Amino acid sequence: MGRCILFCGRPVEHADLLGLTRQPDDFIIGADAGYLNAQRLGFPPDLILGDFDSAPMPEPGPFLEVYPSQKDQTDCILGVDAGLERGCTRFIILGGMGGRLDHTIANIQTLGYLIDHGARGELRDRDCWASVIRNETITLPKGAWLGEDAYLSLFAVGGNCRVTETGVEYPLTNHLLTGFYPLGVSNHILDTAKITARGGTLLVMLCRGA
Repeated sequence: MGRCILFCGRPVEHADLLGLTRQPDDFIIGADAGYLNAQRLGFPPDLILGDFDSAPMPEPGPFLEVYPSQKDQTDCILGVDAGLERGCTRFIILGGMGGRLDHTIANIQTLGYLIDHGARGELRDRDCWASVIRNETITLPKGAWLGEDAYLSLFAVGGNCRVTETGVEYPLTNHLLTGFYPLGVSNHILDTAKITARGGTLLVMLCRGA
């Protein structure tokens, strides 16, 4: 099983899917109130889990895992672990940005957790797409997901990172990005952006302009 689509508790609408459709081998998880998003948008969950402090408890069944409210893990991390246990290597997380800033930061940390566990994750909604890379190169075509006017921003997370960035308005060549100076913000993709991160973990974001 390759791809896990994980619905979290923030409201999710069709526009937030950015064209996402369910594939036959997808594993769908609803984390806490995320199961309501999944059901409403036509992604019936294969697994529902959480402490259900923000949604009604679903009917008991083999697809339901209930956790105590006093726990160390976020509901999103519980969903990620469940997907990893089932062999998923790519995760699309919906309903994980906006609202409380601490929840958004926690879900960005979750992207790094996935990298540590040999998988790749992304957060997405109608206004923003985010993923992290480490010791690799990715390409992003102009207009990917959010349209040609989207801003491309890079942030070193989890330590300093050597970054090369081409195909953008403001390129970088083996530049040291640090975790405490925002140099890579509000770039534009000219054609196809190629981003290489070495020696650290890089948060890559596309955000729609105001």
